[in-house]
Amino acid sequence: MLETKILIVEDEKILAMGLKKKLGNLGYSVTDLASSGTEAIESVKKVQPDLVLMDIVLKGAMDGIETAEFIVNLYDIPIIYLTAYADDEMLARAEKTCPYGYILKPYKDSELKANIKMALYKHSAQKDKVMDFEDIYRDVTRFLDENEGSFKEGLLDGESLTGPFNIDIGLKNIYISADRNNKAAHAAFYKLLTDIARKYAISEENKVVVYPRGDELCLEFSK
Repeated sequence: MLETKILIVEDEKILAMGLKKKLGNLGYSVTDLASSGTEAIESVKKVQPDLVLMDIVLKGAMDGIETAEFIVNLYDIPIIYLTAYADDEMLARAEKTCPYGYILKPYKDSELKANIKMALYKHSAQKDKVMDFEDIYRDVTRFLDENEGSFKEGLLDGESLTGPFNIDIGLKNIYISADRNNKAAHAAFYKLLTDIARKYAISEENKVVVYPRGDELCLEFSK
């Protein structure tokens, strides 16, 4: 099994070294020790760790929250905040960066291990859900490639296939639309979407709905 690579962002050198030793004893690999937001961003660019432990209060132009915001906007890396204290305003700012946890100083081995394991598990689970969208995209495009000819042959007099099927995929939803004016395409695509809804609605958290919208048939997959 590959070692989990962790970046420590802490401007107190003694605390950073102590944390590095604790993580090593827990079986984790520390890729770097960054003492500022700028150093943290450069380290992430070079190494791309599996997880970042970020001190909220950092010296310099960027504090830990600003640094975390920059990182999460560019990289898919979970961040856990380290803090000795935090007021309501600071916590409200931190929440906007969607952290995977908070660890209070001084660090306890059990809390470190539990928070890191939970963050990595949660991040992995979220990536699996995003992969579902990619699987749906492949299912749909394969279906379209295989059936394009039959859709054109199925047009009735006076009907026209006004455009291709549209697929819009994001982290939260997927919208797939088909031209309802093509009776053959509409019937076949409705069956495909229904099958996809059944296939990918694997938990109560996932909601898959097939519905008409104007001249389009849509599937919404959300979590």
